[in-house]
Amino acid sequence: MFPTWVGVVTALSLAIIALAIIAVAAAAIAAALAMRALIRLVQGLAGPAMEDVRHLVGTIRTEVEGVTGTSRELRERVLKAADQAQVRLAELDELVEVVQEEVESVALDVAGTLRTLRRGVGLLDLGRRAIRRGRGKR
Repeated sequence: MFPTWVGVVTALSLAIIALAIIAVAAAAIAAALAMRALIRLVQGLAGPAMEDVRHLVGTIRTEVEGVTGTSRELRERVLKAADQAQVRLAELDELVEVVQEEVESVALDVAGTLRTLRRGVGLLDLGRRAIRRGRGKR
């Protein structure tokens, strides 16, 4: 049926295809090995940098926690000072009310004293006039 050269050509073709597949597989293995070496190299170079980054992140975290703690303490101190100021203002308000009451009381006492003094002066004038009239009639 088929001439003998067809079998020989088919066998040679299959051998060439097999060799091509073996060459592709060898190239893939070589690429994988090169990739592994490249990854190891990158890890070797990036390893110290990653440690530095981890250390830096830890330092930043510590500093942020410190700032947060300081902020919390400062806020508490400000609130405490505001509460104390409010208490002192209330005490000052009470003191001003007492002083105002005392001033009003003193003002009323002074007004009453002046009224009494005017009456006394008026009575003295009336007495002087009466004495003058009495001396004038003699």
